[in-house]
Amino acid sequence: MEVPATEELPEVVEPKTEPVAADPAPVEPVPEPDVEATPEETAAATEDPTATSTVDIPEPEDPVPVPVPTGQLIEFPPGENLITIPGTVAPGDRQAYVFEAVADIQYTFTLGAPAGVWLDAGLGEDVAGLPGERPKRAALVLPANMTWLLEVVSTAEEPADFEITATVRSLDHGPAPGPVVYLTFDDGPHPVHTVEVLDLLRRHGARATFFVVGTMVERFPHVLHRIVLEGHTVANHTWNHENLAKLSGEAIDRTLERTQEILGANATACIRPPYGALDELARQRAEEHGLDVIMWTASASDWTDVTADVIAERIVAGAVDGGIILMHDGGGDRTRTVQGLDMALQEMWGQGIQFEPICTELSPTPQIPAVGS
Repeated sequence: MEVPATEELPEVVEPKTEPVAADPAPVEPVPEPDVEATPEETAAATEDPTATSTVDIPEPEDPVPVPVPTGQLIEFPPGENLITIPGTVAPGDRQAYVFEAVADIQYTFTLGAPAGVWLDAGLGEDVAGLPGERPKRAALVLPANMTWLLEVVSTAEEPADFEITATVRSLDHGPAPGPVVYLTFDDGPHPVHTVEVLDLLRRHGARATFFVVGTMVERFPHVLHRIVLEGHTVANHTWNHENLAKLSGEAIDRTLERTQEILGANATACIRPPYGALDELARQRAEEHGLDVIMWTASASDWTDVTADVIAERIVAGAVDGGIILMHDGGGDRTRTVQGLDMALQEMWGQGIQFEPICTELSPTPQIPAVGS
């Protein structure tokens, strides 16, 4: 044992006799100097469960409470899987909603609102931007019960009315996701028939795309406003229902541009040519305007002299996954179309079919020369 240099010991003289076989008497341990322990020694001592530490351990601080998000509470009444929430948001403001999301339940929120109004959503107080620019749809499935925050954001210059359509579906006990079907309507907006179609779509929780004629939008802007407000989309069907295959390049540019202009920020990047007439020149001009040509996979043929029963049968037959069904809400008396649509939606109710808009991407600003340049 190494002896500290600070302590002197008497000299030990070795005896000249033979050593004794017995064990030598135990040597008393030399007491350690009474000095303050170093931090390293203190840390080492604390590793020994029998050691007693002289270091004061501060009491743990109380955890900082997580703020609970605030806003209008969204609740689904018992037995209801679809609700609508109307509201108004001021310019530059946010309208907040909260709801208690249950684990393994799919929630979908669709915002019907004018241009300049969109959704933000997230957990807790932190609102996370949804994919896409100014999204109007949010969907989530959470692994645990959590409080969710949904906000309607506005950069519009005027107070904006909106409506949120909320749906809920259990992933454990509900039906498997069904086919997606695209309902489309041409030649509106019409002050009577489009309104009747909107009433049916709202009642059945369906969404659609309306291929509108510019002159009809000019006459009935309030109907267009309702289309957008209720979560549907609008697309180009020319200014005056012209046959694009019979127009010059400049005339095609003019009718497309004028219709996109009146639709404004609500215009999507789609066009459906009237009569389905499209030649190579019209296709090229549409592409230069950033517009995708959308035709159909099934038609109700509701412009012909058919009954509502036949229209319903054709709608149901065309309701396959990815099917695009052509109908009309303008251009004539569409009473039978409305009746047939009602019959078809009632027949398909409960089959898990999701009715979605075919056109959702907003129209880009076309990079083409001005007409006449």
